[in-house]
Amino acid sequence: MIIVEILGKFYDNHSLAIVNRKLALELSKSDKVKVFITPIDKYNSIHKINKNEIKILKSLEVSMSTEPDIQIRHTYPPVWRFPVAKKTKIIYIQPWEYSKIPFEWQYKWENFADAVITPSMWTGDKYLDAGLNPERLYIVPNGYDPEVYNTKPEESRFFDSKKFTFLFVGNHQARKGLDILLNVWKDAFVRADNVQLFIKDTPQIYGHNNLLSQILNLQYHVDCGKIIYNGDLLSDNDMANIYKNSKAVVHPYRGEGFGMHVQEAVACGSLPIITSQGPTEEFIPKEIGFRINTNRKPVDLTSPELFAIKPGDSLSNMGGHAWILDPDPDNLKFNMRLIYSHHERKKFFDKVKEYENPNTWENIGKKYIDTIIEVHEKSDKPRREY
Repeated sequence: MIIVEILGKFYDNHSLAIVNRKLALELSKSDKVKVFITPIDKYNSIHKINKNEIKILKSLEVSMSTEPDIQIRHTYPPVWRFPVAKKTKIIYIQPWEYSKIPFEWQYKWENFADAVITPSMWTGDKYLDAGLNPERLYIVPNGYDPEVYNTKPEESRFFDSKKFTFLFVGNHQARKGLDILLNVWKDAFVRADNVQLFIKDTPQIYGHNNLLSQILNLQYHVDCGKIIYNGDLLSDNDMANIYKNSKAVVHPYRGEGFGMHVQEAVACGSLPIITSQGPTEEFIPKEIGFRINTNRKPVDLTSPELFAIKPGDSLSNMGGHAWILDPDPDNLKFNMRLIYSHHERKKFFDKVKEYENPNTWENIGKKYIDTIIEVHEKSDKPRREY
């Protein structure tokens, strides 16, 4: 049996912690691996994590008496220390959202990482462009829990579901594209329309901002459709309730590594309006969603406006501009108006509800186990003596 340690956060609402949590729970069910976890955070009830999951995770915190065969590291920034045991192989799980990667990642992965897992081929291509050995790269999507995220109807607990509700889940960072959405919203819908925009922010994780004051100012000075802001920490069941009562999830992102909330929303029957040419193309078929026309825009990734790379940090692929995806606001407006006013719009939602995404955490857990076994069986990577 392969002994596996997972290092990272497990107890908050950030996507990295969610992946670590679900991965540990799936590996704990397997007879092929023995898993334990090394959290770099502590449990806090404010994050409203399922109590049964917490109980299992706490039981996995007890370190094994023997050294792990595999250590999985999923943190940001990455942990670079060599493993304590020479026999331990290192697997990194590392999403990324931009066209160039930190140069430090590329050469350190080459030095001692035995494998790098990333959730989308979109990101995987950026790693390959930077020079990562293809033999060390694995693509394993993020999963979703169909027991929570499904199309079983629920009465809304957060807003009037009689209104046609567009949903944004994310934060104020430029890569999420909320500024694009708000600029479109003020022109796309007026207060008299039976429509509303629900914005789910997470300031506890990404930092407090002036987003709420922007929204209040927008609604006070512009005769736009209703906007509801929510910055609370919510449970998985709360989020499922929001998804189920939203007609469409809107994600006009400039940079994304996967888009886990889009996958969850679609599992609940919410119609996706998403940036084209990005990683969401890999799990959202064209027949069930609306793509926003998108170009590539040259940018300086060290710009404070992007909040991507700190000035002074080096990037891969010297000599060329980095680029971000640049969604077309006019096309976003067209898609939102079309969905809202189309006389046969029910057929759009029916297609979403009929779609069965195979990326359940049960299936994704099996892919992780297959990857762990393959990495474990590879010839040992040379380690220096300590």
